[in-house]
Formats: sequence, C-alpha cells, structure tokens
Amino acid sequence: MRMESEVTIIIPTYNAGGFLKEAILTVFRQTYEHWKLIVVDDASTDESIALAKPYLADPRVTYMCNERNVGQSKTMNVGLAAVTTPYVIQLDADDWFFPYTLEVLLAEACKQPEYVGLISGNINSISINPSGGLFFNIVTKNRSFRDKYDFLLSNMSQWPRFYRTSTLKAIGGWPTDDPYEGRYMEDKRVLMRLIEVSHFHWIDVPLYIHRRHHHNQTNLVDIYREITEWNIRDALKRWGDEFEPVFLRHNGWIKIVDLQHKSLSN
Repeated sequence: MRMESEVTIIIPTYNAGGFLKEAILTVFRQTYEHWKLIVVDDASTDESIALAKPYLADPRVTYMCNERNVGQSKTMNVGLAAVTTPYVIQLDADDWFFPYTLEVLLAEACKQPEYVGLISGNINSISINPSGGLFFNIVTKNRSFRDKYDFLLSNMSQWPRFYRTSTLKAIGGWPTDDPYEGRYMEDKRVLMRLIEVSHFHWIDVPLYIHRRHHHNQTNLVDIYREITEWNIRDALKRWGDEFEPVFLRHNGWIKIVDLQHKSLSN
C-alpha cells in the first residue's frame, strides 16, 4: 500500500546543464521514497531539461516551466503554489541531498510542535576541479538561535531549508519586494520573514551538499553586498526600527557585527 507523501522537493533551475540531472538523482536515491518533486524551469535555454527528461516522467515528478526568466524567488513561488504536502524543501539544481536527508528530516519533524516552521542540519561545501577531482570539502555546522536578533547577528543561512508548508504559505512564500525582485539571496530573505512568526530547529547532522563552482550566484559580490545590507535594514525596520546595524566590510563582502540602539545614538 502506497504511503501518503509528506514532503515535496522544489528544484528551481536555470541553465543548470548536467548538474540538474545529478540533483534529481539524489532525490531518486532517497531512503524515503514517498516524496513528491516539483522541477520549475526558469526559461532555460540549455540542454539541462533534455538531460533530465527520463526522470521527469516519473509520476512523483511535476515539471513546470516559466514563460520568461523571472528569477529564483518567483520561480520558487510557482512551485510552492502547487505544493500539497505538509512539508516542503528546496534543492538547488547544482546541489545534492545525502541519501538519508528526507528520512532524517521527516522523523525529526514528527517530534516538533506547530510553532517550528523550519528544520535544518549541517552542510558540506565541495568544489570539483575540471578533471573531476575533489578540490575541497568543508563541513559547516549550523546552530540553534535564541530569537530573531540572534539569527540576524549570526550572518548564517540554513541548510537544508525544510519548511512547514502552512507556515511558509502564511508569510506569502519567498519575498520579491527587494530592488532585484527576489533574484538574489532568496534564502536569507525568506528566513528573515519566517523567523518573525516561527522557530527554527537544528539537528547536528550533515544533510546537504553544496557545490561551489564559477557559476554560483554568490560570486556576484557587489550585488550580494548590496542585497545583504538592504535585507538587514528592511528586517530591522519591520521589527520596530529600534536598532541601527553596525557592519564590517572586508574584501568586498559585508556582514553585521552589532546592533546599536537608536535611542543611545541620538
């Protein structure tokens, strides 16, 4: 007897080449088999969809295609609108799951109260050189957060991002009201909104593999510096506009290092 699906994976993809097929394969190799997968193509012009086509025919997979390129957040929201499972998780088209990722996350989700809107673990970042060899493999540990300000000051994202669907839909999905309409840093933008209304839960297990390569959006240092500062200031304004952020700038990057209460700075 087939079990009811509890989780949907959304893969947003744009000109991902052979990476997309590899990402999908890590879904098919999950120890938890009753998943649903939504692949949302943001108007790709390369061969990536053709390479992944054999997997798109599986009844667990839904393929959607934007008429024009709209960026990461709007693409994720297209997929979210079609999600009917209690949980949803993002998998970027150039990244991987461990075989046990969904099974571990679902088991943990069953233990959590309704106010937990997101579950995450640790991340392996890898880089593969042109000959196919592993250039580096760095494990980054996540942590728990006391409140939204603790998360803000951590300068961290979450990996993977395993959302309670109802909570994610309640905040309107991925925000698109920034200067780039959600094209960049969609993770931190939605997390800043989510932590306003829910708690994050972390488990100390590696659950996600991030591939570093020269096409990563985060290589756009100037844009990411701008959107990082914009996102922080936008969040603080929503949270009562009590604090002025103190930033550290280094080698083109920016991070928040402190909060100064506005009443003390006047």
